[in-house]
Amino acid sequence: MLMRKTTADLILRPRRPSDDAFIYPLSDRIFAAFSRHPTGAMASMLSEGGAIVRVAERVRGPTPVGFYVLGLDRLARSFGPWERPAVARLNAIGVQPDLHGRGVGRFLLEHAEALARDQGAVSLTLMTADTNTRARRLFVSAGFQRLLVLERAYARGQRGIVMTKAL
Repeated sequence: MLMRKTTADLILRPRRPSDDAFIYPLSDRIFAAFSRHPTGAMASMLSEGGAIVRVAERVRGPTPVGFYVLGLDRLARSFGPWERPAVARLNAIGVQPDLHGRGVGRFLLEHAEALARDQGAVSLTLMTADTNTRARRLFVSAGFQRLLVLERAYARGQRGIVMTKAL
């Protein structure tokens, strides 16, 4: 019940310039265990051509509570049954730590998947650190499958688990 109550009062909207005051400090806090320069890494993701960024906020407030960064690449030609399909990457997903375990990450992930699908993506791929068990549990429960493991993929030496999901 807590999950529904927590996410029922959320809306998702495109990133505004003023959101950087939320996104960068949250990134510093939640990605510090995986990156020596979380702000620089986030700046790179946000400035990537075609990056789609959404911010979740409370309807009443409005107070930002999380975000995601989606990368989208369209193939230059048809592939199998698809006419110029797209492939999507979940470059980042972040939730205020005091809201972990309350469905906000799932809310963001479900919307990222739907947006990727609406943009013509046939798959969604991501990478998470093997030590990020909370994120790995979320991704597995959402149907993502481990594709490969990259040794020392993160700046602090953690292995990267590359996961994918057909959309």
